[in-house]
Amino acid sequence: MSLIRANNRTSLYIGLNVAFALLLGVAYVIGGFPNPRLVYLILLFALCSTIALDIDSLNGRYALLGLFMLVYFVSYGIGDIGSLFQGSSLPASSQRTGDLLSKTEVIVLLGGIMLALGYRLAVFAVGARRPNRSPRDWPQHTIVMVGLVLWAIGTYATYRWFVYIVPDTTTDVVRKGLASVGTFTATAYIIGQMMQPIGILLLAYALRSFGNPLILAILIGIVILQVLLGFVIDIKGTAMLGGILVILTSVLVDGRFPKAWLAAGALFVVLVFPIFQAYRTAIHGDRGLARTAVLENFSKVLQLTLAAKDKVNSGRDHAMTFFERSSLKGVTEIIVEKTGNGVEFERGHTLTPILAAFVPKIVWPGKPDVQTGQLVNKSFHMTDSDDIFISPSNLGELYWNFGWSGVAFGMGLIGFICGWVGARFNLAEYRTVTRLLIIVVTMKQLIVGFEGAVGPGYVVWLRSLLGIGVLHLIFARVPVVSRFFVPTKAEHEPVPADRPGSARLFPNLLT
Repeated sequence: MSLIRANNRTSLYIGLNVAFALLLGVAYVIGGFPNPRLVYLILLFALCSTIALDIDSLNGRYALLGLFMLVYFVSYGIGDIGSLFQGSSLPASSQRTGDLLSKTEVIVLLGGIMLALGYRLAVFAVGARRPNRSPRDWPQHTIVMVGLVLWAIGTYATYRWFVYIVPDTTTDVVRKGLASVGTFTATAYIIGQMMQPIGILLLAYALRSFGNPLILAILIGIVILQVLLGFVIDIKGTAMLGGILVILTSVLVDGRFPKAWLAAGALFVVLVFPIFQAYRTAIHGDRGLARTAVLENFSKVLQLTLAAKDKVNSGRDHAMTFFERSSLKGVTEIIVEKTGNGVEFERGHTLTPILAAFVPKIVWPGKPDVQTGQLVNKSFHMTDSDDIFISPSNLGELYWNFGWSGVAFGMGLIGFICGWVGARFNLAEYRTVTRLLIIVVTMKQLIVGFEGAVGPGYVVWLRSLLGIGVLHLIFARVPVVSRFFVPTKAEHEPVPADRPGSARLFPNLLT
């Protein structure tokens, strides 16, 4: 069963693109923008919406491509759409060109085409091949206990790291913090922080698989604690981590959206997100208040933050919105314009950390440690501060290294990697802890992390896959039955109704 019947997908695709073109027309009339990028936006949407022709379920083979196309469109199209509605100015490069498409826009379209082609090639390569025996999942009590332990360790490591060891992102503070604990301790803290999201995922998986009310209560408490921790350490991602992972797990396990959790997430964005913006600007930024002081005077800090909320989030100098922060086109334009024209091609230099992903520094003291974000800032003279890190996006970094060939081959390879993971580990076929962890870490590091540098994202992804493999070898015991697998007599074991493999696949989209 699929979300949309195959014979209706072409009609859906055409309908979406006609509606988008009409929307752009309305925006042009309202905004009166003198230099609309209409052709570019229409082509970008036509490319990204091709997922409507393929996707068959929210947790199937093309689920990762669907998310990637959404991220890609937001990253390279949402800024121009906002300018079109508001009638505001675009970057200088877009204003100067009289062509229908600027060089950067052609590169964005080429990158998206190669991404989609690489993904579909990987799905074709995996094909309909099925394993000769059913995979194995973790026992229920193991999922819950390991989830609680990993979350507790990860939360403690995150709290200690960002409050006492590295309480700021400046180079001097980071250097002093690392020197104060030593290489081994710092590595332990970093690994510990990686355990936090895995713990939340395990508990969310247990909730969706077994429906235990006690697990629900525990998860609600964890989500609230994540918000408080994220506020103290001034990291919105930490604050939203719990809710996002619960929603994501529900979509991947059940193939449908959880209405209650989505409503709670919407309330967070509307009511709580502006408070975090005010805290960062008015308290943590202007006052320079240490995080230990925030803990000691939490109620007073909260009052000051609430008082500053309206000022920070409104007016001409308001804090950047989510969509403004998500737009990558401006940075990519700078990289494309200046690379080869005053700035040298990197020729793979910023990608070298991937080669040493599994080599510890104690074995290779001189292993590459390229601070790509800082290097982007210095090379392209974006700010005067050496402590500012500018995200180049995977697309921008590929062009900075190898130009057009880097975009074509690199984006195709990224698409192929994501397509192989999406087809090989899709949860519509089998639902297991291991598959969930692999899919989610790929979403986080390779797709959502597409805005950042290539090296750090892929290093963390590779190391995470190794850790997930070790956990699978230790804990996976319970056989799982799939609709695609006919077990032999020796393997045929009854699966309880609350096991992941026995649920109906896609009864509806909302629950």
